[in-house]
Amino acid sequence: MKKPYSPAKYRVVLVTCIEGEEPKYRKTLHRGQTRETAFIHFNKLKKENNKIHFKRNFINSNGIRKVNYQICISKITEDDDIPRILRDPFGKLYTEKFLGDWTIIHSDEYFIEETFWIYGDYPRTDRHGIDAILKKIMIGAHAKKMVKQIIVVWNKLIIFNENQFDLVICKNIEDAQRLHHAISNICKKQKIKSLLFMGTSTKANRGFYYDLIHDKTGWPYTKIRKTSTRP
Repeated sequence: MKKPYSPAKYRVVLVTCIEGEEPKYRKTLHRGQTRETAFIHFNKLKKENNKIHFKRNFINSNGIRKVNYQICISKITEDDDIPRILRDPFGKLYTEKFLGDWTIIHSDEYFIEETFWIYGDYPRTDRHGIDAILKKIMIGAHAKKMVKQIIVVWNKLIIFNENQFDLVICKNIEDAQRLHHAISNICKKQKIKSLLFMGTSTKANRGFYYDLIHDKTGWPYTKIRKTSTRP
């Protein structure tokens, strides 16, 4: 005889914490009947999360805002449940709110892989992680006398030489600089010397890179001068 349906008593959920907003439920990663099983799945998901290469720090939602994520074990709220007392980033104590009809009993930070738009692809659906950008950079990187320059121009990372031009669009300049430095560190470890990491463009040379982007993309200068992906 088929057992009657019993709703899950415990869930492992992903919560989004956007700067200036209350934490919001994003999705359920596990449903189960026991606390023990919930912790097993929680620990497994945390271990797998170590494979993230470049974590998301910002979200484009009513502007470019800081974001972080948490993975939480929650249970159906009962009358005698007491919310947790936590400390905010400044050390101040606060009482955690219930997550709808659920009480959070354990949580930890969780990383989401950041993705980027590379010029030439569709910006909303064709997005790429840092691995795909590294593949583009590595094309011809071991050839003799093949030097590529990589430089940050506002929220854009330019990869170019006489034979190649790639443009990576980031959410803001902080993400572009972070991507530049992450790629630079990887290439240093692999002892690739044909890549010239130029850091962030200055006011004096920015006009040259505006012209380069314009020549390669045909974009208007008003679009090229934008400092973020904020509409």
